[in-house]
Order: sequence, then structure tokens, then C-alpha cells
Amino acid sequence: MSHLAAVVSAPKAPLEVQEIETPQPGPGELLIKNELIALLPIDAKIARFAMLPIKYPAVLGNSFAGTVIGVGADVTGFEIGDKVAAVKAAGTTGNKYSAFQRYAVSRALTATKLPSDAALDTAVRLVGNLATVVALLNASLELVRPSSGISAQLQGKKILIYGGTSSVGSLSVQYLTQAGYDVVTTTSPRHEAFVSRLGASQVVDHTQPFETTINELVEAGPYDIVVDSISNSETIKITGEVLAAQGGGKIYALQPAFAPEALPAGVTRKFESWPLLLGKEEHAELLEWTFGTYFPQALAHESLIPVSARKIPGGLAGLDHALNVLIKGVSSEKLIVDPWE
Repeated sequence: MSHLAAVVSAPKAPLEVQEIETPQPGPGELLIKNELIALLPIDAKIARFAMLPIKYPAVLGNSFAGTVIGVGADVTGFEIGDKVAAVKAAGTTGNKYSAFQRYAVSRALTATKLPSDAALDTAVRLVGNLATVVALLNASLELVRPSSGISAQLQGKKILIYGGTSSVGSLSVQYLTQAGYDVVTTTSPRHEAFVSRLGASQVVDHTQPFETTINELVEAGPYDIVVDSISNSETIKITGEVLAAQGGGKIYALQPAFAPEALPAGVTRKFESWPLLLGKEEHAELLEWTFGTYFPQALAHESLIPVSARKIPGGLAGLDHALNVLIKGVSSEKLIVDPWE
């Protein structure tokens, strides 16, 4: 059996739709009919800039949703016909786990069985960034986990999430608020209505002049933790100055510095490939909780609000254009593609 996939043949080459062999699920794995793909910025950076070393020809993509059509040995809790949202587990190798194709394999540990009435497009817009949020906030920073549907005990800590309109930023604001943290975030006036629903105690307009933005963020602090969910040179300047005003500290970033940068004295950028932390043995229980407990409960309680969906037409053939759109930049949107269109 074969199926269609969007394949990149060499570093920085355009995606081409080709037939490839359909894999079978191994132990602890699911074979999924892929019905909706959600794109992540890392997909575009690998495709266009060859940011990570991978084996070519390659199938890219990290998050998808669909229907289980095969169940491997040693899998419990999933049956053929289940609707699921899944992510490519950090550290997995091989094209069979990637999202830019009509059939894909997922580890059962990184798949979430969806409630019968859950919408695929809601789940797929959230699932791709979930591992990053949990890995950073719980595996690395060791913060308290939220309990979906239960009123949180106040933690007495204030956290700045710069970029409340990004996929990771908006999810982080909700996740931390549900865990009892006081969260301050930023947005533009265009997205203020969306961000105001996420639970932050204060939202600062980051389109103001540089000094005004910094002053308002400093006034809203001080912060126990600062996370920059955008992490480009301009936002790092802002979050760096905010930290400097309170004596220094670490900016927890979602990407490394791609050029030399001058941070204020006492301020450092802290970056890791955060999802890789969930693949470590010491975080096995946290990984299982993320996709097996927290996410299904959050979907059942409708306690997470995703950024809006922007569907790119053309099915698998439209993925190359979708990557270009991501490179240009999107705000408060998740690009999605139907691979069967």
C-alpha cells in the first residue's frame, strides 16, 4: 500500500507531492489516517533554511489529527476508529512519524484520544505547541501543573509571557493561569479581544514606542520568570530591558540567537530544544500526563482557547505555499491544511 506525501528532496528544496510506502505501526504505535495538518514555525525553518540536520529525502511536519486505522502491539486506550490529535515525538527519526502526508504513525504516548464531540481543528491547533509549553514550564522550570476543571490555588508568583498572540504564548498564558500563577502578557490592539480571554491579569500593548512598552511592563512587574515566546532580536531587547530593571535574570526563549546580541548586564538568553526534555526517562510520567490526562481533560472541559485557524487551500500541494506564509509571519493564527483536499 502506498499514499501521497509532500517530500523535500534536498536541503532548501521545494516540497513535491510523491507516492511513498505506507508504514505499519510498531509496538506502542498507532497508524493514523491524517485528516488535518497544523503547521509550526519550525517546519518552515527546516524546509527553507535547513535549520536542523535531517536525512533527505524527508517528510516534514509535527502536528496532525485524524482517525486511528491501525494499532500496534502493547498499545492500550486506543482502538481503530478513534479520533486523535498527535505530534511527532521529539527524538523520533524516520519519515513515517511526520505530518505532511496522508497516513502517519504516532507513538501512542504522544497521541490524545479526542472526545466524541471534539472538533479536529480545535485539537490540532493546540496539540503542536503543548509539548513545548509543558517541557519549558514543568520539566525545566518545575512549576505547578494545572488541573483542568478545578479552581487553582494561587501560587504567589508573577510570570511575563511576551507575545500573547503567538500559539505558544497564548497557550502558556492559559496553562499558567489555570495553575494559579499571575500572568502578564503583551499583544497589539488588533488582538486585544482574543488575548483578554486567556486569563492574564494585565495585557500590555507591544506596538507602543519601545520605551513606553518597557516602562509599562516594568511597572506591571517584578517577575519571577520571563518567557519570550517570539524571541527575535527586537523582542529580546524589550524583555532584556525589563529584566535589567529588576536586577537581571534569564530570558526563557523559544529560539537561539542567530547573530551576536548585546544583552544588558546580568541578563542571559536561555534556550533549549524544549520538547526534547519530555523524551528523557526522568520525565516519562510528565509526558504521559500531558497527552493522556491534561490535554483530553482540557478538551472535554473546553478550557483552552486556540488561536484562529487559517486554512491554506490545495491539500498537500498547498504546503509549500503555507511554508512561505509562515516565513513571512503570522499573528494569532494557526495555518492548517487538509491533506485529502
